[in-house]
Amino acid sequence: MSTEGRGDWKRRESFASALMQVGAVALLLAAAVAYFVHRRYLQKETDEHLRSARTAAQRGNPADFAQAMKELEAVFQLNDSSRDAQALAADIQTELWLEHHQPGADAKAHEYLARAEALDSRSGERFGARARHLLAEGKAAEAEKYLEDLKAQGASSPTLTLALGMALQARGDLPGARQAFARAAEVAYRDPRYTTAQGEALLDEGQYGPAMEAFSKATSVNPDHLLARVSLALAQAYQGRRLEEAQKTLAALQARDAELTPVVKSRAGALKAELALARGAADEAVQAADEALKITPDDHYALFARARALAVKKAPEARAAFEAAVAKRHNAPLLYLDGARALQGAGDGAGALALLDAYEATFKPVQVSTADGKQVSLLEQDGRYWLARGGVLEAAGRQDEALAAYDKAIAARGVGLAKAQYAKGALLLARKDYAGAKTLLTAVAPDSGAGTLAEAYTAMGDLLFAQSEYAAGCQHYYFGLARSRLQGAPREELSARIDGVRKSLEAAGQANMAKAWMNETGALLQ
Repeated sequence: MSTEGRGDWKRRESFASALMQVGAVALLLAAAVAYFVHRRYLQKETDEHLRSARTAAQRGNPADFAQAMKELEAVFQLNDSSRDAQALAADIQTELWLEHHQPGADAKAHEYLARAEALDSRSGERFGARARHLLAEGKAAEAEKYLEDLKAQGASSPTLTLALGMALQARGDLPGARQAFARAAEVAYRDPRYTTAQGEALLDEGQYGPAMEAFSKATSVNPDHLLARVSLALAQAYQGRRLEEAQKTLAALQARDAELTPVVKSRAGALKAELALARGAADEAVQAADEALKITPDDHYALFARARALAVKKAPEARAAFEAAVAKRHNAPLLYLDGARALQGAGDGAGALALLDAYEATFKPVQVSTADGKQVSLLEQDGRYWLARGGVLEAAGRQDEALAAYDKAIAARGVGLAKAQYAKGALLLARKDYAGAKTLLTAVAPDSGAGTLAEAYTAMGDLLFAQSEYAAGCQHYYFGLARSRLQGAPREELSARIDGVRKSLEAAGQANMAKAWMNETGALLQ
């Protein structure tokens, strides 16, 4: 067989093959480069939209959440398997569902959470949302265990800490909940949602000052945070201070009605009711509360406002109204303790004690840890409860039981210790146990004038007058009046008290001291 020209054939074949191989490699490289460039582009776009979503969500208003969801939808168009985006969407929709009662948010929250879990997202938003869903289902113990297990595995984020605070609050461990809310707010200080949640927990406990401080921190981060603004105004109304500012907040919110979620609207309605109460317009307060409840029937602040207004009216249904508020938020001390005082003021002592009995039934089983690791009953450490109970019992004429309650309030040695000492001292003074009363009142109304309770100085003045120590008594009365003035007592009230002391001095034959008293106290009325 002839082989002539075979070498040339091989060379031609090899050259063509090489060209084809080079072309194929070039195509593969071009495809690979295009793939990686496209993938990098998608990742860059995804990251930018996700970053924008987080920034928008961090502002915390419903409109901001809507903007965040638009950014997340853009992410899903690029990559619907972005597990962190699915988790963030679940977190946002859970917030809109549980905190704002936005219609349809519950279904979306469940949908996005299911996707995040299917993609095995490891973000705090996914786990925090699951814990809050468990709480919404009434599974507080399961939610707490779920979060503790995550913590044992090393998981840590403000979202998880916030959810833990909610779980502890649901169980009634209010001290533990306060600590968790504070930790979450401290770490996530740029997100007003966390400080707002802390403020709401404090407001539910009736701790107006700390609650206002938390809400103020939220509005310092975002001055336009609607829920923080209305909640701050509500705390101001409860405290009876800065009411003009609260009224301006209400007017500003009402002007933006279309932007408000159901919860913000109903809380604004509760604020309107409380401001009406501050003006003495109880009927207007009932109407405002009823309008708020049409928007959010389970809003405990609106229920509470309605009950307080009915108590002012001395309406027989006031007790049932307070019970309705408690049923919606059974771990909120504010509803029980202030409710009991309101019922007592309305003349329903039995209703006040019934509300306190319900408080005891709720919190007595709760065990909390002390600083040394011991487990004790929360109720035994709850000085505010025993102080409130003592006041109701004293008003009912059950003085021995009231003294026992005051003793428990003093033994708790909480933030209300001075008030408990004053309450017991005042009761002993009424029983003419001057020695016992003086021991207690001296602690809270010292001669130096350093005490903070105006009523304690007034009681000490009464005691000293009863013992004919008029000069020392006048000094203590003066301290009490000065404190009252600083606390915003009306001029008419101060004038009446000054005149009452004058009459007591004149009746005791101390005419010269009465004149000196009037001269010295005149400056307090200017």
